[in-house]
Amino acid sequence: ASPVYFCHYYCRLRDESGDWIPFRLWNDQAQAMRTLTVSNLVIWLKARQLGMTWLALAYCLWTILFRPGGTQLLFSLREEEACELLDRLRGMFNRLPKFLQPSGACRSNGHELHLTNGSRVKAFPTNRGDSYTATLAIVDEADLVPDLDRLRGSVKP
Repeated sequence: ASPVYFCHYYCRLRDESGDWIPFRLWNDQAQAMRTLTVSNLVIWLKARQLGMTWLALAYCLWTILFRPGGTQLLFSLREEEACELLDRLRGMFNRLPKFLQPSGACRSNGHELHLTNGSRVKAFPTNRGDSYTATLAIVDEADLVPDLDRLRGSVKP
């Protein structure tokens, strides 16, 4: 029931050396995760390298597992970076204990991940993806997006 518990005990993130290590939340990260569960629109103004992208991806992972059937969209300025977000999410998913992974085969490619529970995650550059209504939309480095209002309006349910 708690994305904070899920993240702390089951999620792993990739460190600077490329190793996948347990994601142990700092107090402020845990509070930010709690905010995601109760707010429809969250914008973080933050310094770099605080683990907030990893945090948002862990929340996305929690939603695709425990709120099945949704469409989660990952946006970054360029397609390459958007696909990197999906690769991180896929890496987190693949390192979950087997009992947390849905049974049956998942479909996956460089731009999308579909789970057998009906959840899906799609990665887009910020100038695409407006034909989908998102259950959750994550815009990484939103300050670099030339027309964030247009993007937000096009994916908001």
